[in-house]
Amino acid sequence: MLTVAGAGTKGAAAVALAAALLLCPGLTSSARAADSAPCTPDRNYPGTFLCRFWGSDINLRSAPDPGAPVTATSPAGGVLRVQCQVKGGRATYGDYWHTWWVRTPPVGMARSAYMSEIFLVGGGNDEPDSGLPNC
Repeated sequence: MLTVAGAGTKGAAAVALAAALLLCPGLTSSARAADSAPCTPDRNYPGTFLCRFWGSDINLRSAPDPGAPVTATSPAGGVLRVQCQVKGGRATYGDYWHTWWVRTPPVGMARSAYMSEIFLVGGGNDEPDSGLPNC
């Protein structure tokens, strides 16, 4: 039995419960990293969102898959206008990986394109962006 000096029976029980929760992650809900920079609604274009990204010349693809043809590259400035997010093929970049992709709106004659959420600011591996709806 766990004993804690001066804690009494209730205090010892609380310490034992806390230790069990820390040592048995299956007893707690899975913790996910908080999305520190979710995409935000674009006030100028209703139904679209602005997503900050890191890197430059990031491939935008014709489908949410790393093997799909590249149709464009990311714009300068670190912000991409998107409509939604969708699960797709697993993309990897160094230690990062993702199966979530953002879809851009079609513009003029250009069709929608997809960028891996690896490059979105905030969040962790394979976490959907908390500010976007699913496609």
